[in-house]
Amino acid sequence: MRVNSQMPVGRLAEHLESLSRERIWFAIVAATAGIALADYIIPAVGFAPLYMPVICAAGWALGAREGYFVAVIAAFLAVAPSLHHIAALSVPLLALSIGVRVVTFLFIAAAIISFRRSYDRELFHAHRDRMTGTLNKEVFERRCARMIEDARHIGQTLLLIILDLDDFKAVNNREGHRAGDEVLQTFAGGAASIMRREDLIGRIGGDEFALLVRVPSMVEGQGFARDIHTRLSAVLAQSRYPVTCSMGGLLIPPHASGSASDLMHAADQAMYRAKNSGKNAIAIDRAGEAEAPAEARIAAKRQEGLV
Repeated sequence: MRVNSQMPVGRLAEHLESLSRERIWFAIVAATAGIALADYIIPAVGFAPLYMPVICAAGWALGAREGYFVAVIAAFLAVAPSLHHIAALSVPLLALSIGVRVVTFLFIAAAIISFRRSYDRELFHAHRDRMTGTLNKEVFERRCARMIEDARHIGQTLLLIILDLDDFKAVNNREGHRAGDEVLQTFAGGAASIMRREDLIGRIGGDEFALLVRVPSMVEGQGFARDIHTRLSAVLAQSRYPVTCSMGGLLIPPHASGSASDLMHAADQAMYRAKNSGKNAIAIDRAGEAEAPAEARIAAKRQEGLV
């Protein structure tokens, strides 16, 4: 379920998503006040229906509680201009007039809130690998590219990791696909438990996973990589099936060049080097080293304390 960005409602939804909650509240309050003022000055026109898109915007962008709150306020404001005309009505009729508007506006809020929940649920599943709950390959690569670009602007060092489960196919062939699924889910759950909220984790192949982690520096990034490998190895050791993991790590300084795809390839090459060295191993490279002379690479590592 996706909102078509080419339609007016799709463009409005995208615009709302790009705004902060403070700006959305300001827009809703300003629109509500403008409609109320227009309805008071020219009551014969009947501006009350214009509250409906305001209610929809509140329910979509701010949440259920805020959507219902705006709906109730809008209902009372919609009745206010005509109060002097119905002052002679009995209390029950006045209450009925207000109640009809409250119920109508609350129904509109409930409908848009329900749609937003369905949209969020479908969007979540569309971004996730169904087996492991991690990001799927396409979404990981897209978010990875954005995170790398952001890191360049703010001077942040990153650690890109590619992980491959050793002997996973042997487990699949010997124990069956159910056992293989259990290994994947155990590994993904363990990886998710040690990652921070801002880190990325995705499944990019049958038994391959990728991580993108913010690290304080190039030197500390190497320690981060080794710690992650140790902790993930401990997760796999608790599994009922004998599986280890090979890790390729790529430290990405803020000034590193190359696209996200190039950096993913470099981390993948490091992973294969680790795997070919005997499995259950780790290889860590620095982005851009492949283009530098060997002597320059060694000197740079000594200067930064990596060797």
